[in-house]
Amino acid sequence: MIGAPAGERAAQDGERPPDVEGRPSGLTPVARSGTLWAVWLAVALVEIVGLGVIASRIPEDRDWDSAGAWLRARLGPADAVAVAPDWIDPHVRRVAGDAMTLRSSGRSDLAPFERLFVVSARGELPLETPRRDPDEVVAFGRLRVMRWDLGPSPVRFDFVQQVRRARVTWRQQGRERPCSWRAMGVGLGGGLGTGPATPAERFVCEGAPPWIWVGATVLEDLDLRPRYCVWQHPTGPEPVRVRYDAVPVGERLVLYAGLYYEDERMLAHGPFTVRVLLDGREIGRLEHRDGEGWKRAEMMTRSLERAVADPDARGSFVFEVTAPDPHLRRVCWAATVRVGRDRASDAPLPPPARPTFLRRVS
Repeated sequence: MIGAPAGERAAQDGERPPDVEGRPSGLTPVARSGTLWAVWLAVALVEIVGLGVIASRIPEDRDWDSAGAWLRARLGPADAVAVAPDWIDPHVRRVAGDAMTLRSSGRSDLAPFERLFVVSARGELPLETPRRDPDEVVAFGRLRVMRWDLGPSPVRFDFVQQVRRARVTWRQQGRERPCSWRAMGVGLGGGLGTGPATPAERFVCEGAPPWIWVGATVLEDLDLRPRYCVWQHPTGPEPVRVRYDAVPVGERLVLYAGLYYEDERMLAHGPFTVRVLLDGREIGRLEHRDGEGWKRAEMMTRSLERAVADPDARGSFVFEVTAPDPHLRRVCWAATVRVGRDRASDAPLPPPARPTFLRRVS
């Protein structure tokens, strides 16, 4: 408006009128600086309080030592140990690892075990924890150790545990060739990026490449979980064969199989197959493709009625592993013979979200 004061014209035009010194009205530089300092101080105080809360929840060395001693005094071959959150696993192994078995640490599920011990920090629980109150809870400072009694195991035979009693052969150009059990000393592997550890005692196959052996080892699967299993690297379409005689037939066979994670994560190689025979008759097979991780299959051996009526029946089980292209097919499998339905706690763990490095190579 002509003739109106500058402040009124600015207000009418939607602008902030200048103050008496010609600066826009609002916070002065000193006031703005004071506000920023207040924000920074608040952030610092929040971080200090947060660090104090975190420190107050971290178990002390004496907590770990006491929990470890308690576990070592109680753990037996039918016991499994789980931890939560995952980052405390190395601490638990440090204080109680000498009492934890490979069978427990690399388990596929809880079926072979009759008790589960859980070491918990910050009140967290593993996914495999039974959905009921524990049978025992003991506090060690900022740690809790809980015990669940799972009841009798449905497992009648564990093929990984009994691998030494097997008979192993491999085929080359249609000819069956034997493999012998030998004490060879610990081989390569077991470190970051080096593949599963080669056990000191294993079946060695004469004339085959050095990676064609059979024995119990621990494999890191696609989800980077340890798996206690039988290494049985294929040679191609002709099978590497592992035979177990005089094994309880049970009612069903539960089979898990997978690959070393570096072989599978790029989704770049061909499938492999584990074929299972009982007394010369195929009862099932597990076909695995990259990206499927630690895979499970169930195969009926006979009816539950026959298993209950004749619990001492025995037979010969054969595991044949083949692959059209055996390149980077570091296969490992675990299997058990079971009778009756699995307990609620025996279900396999759900896989975590797949790592971001999992991708298909075109």
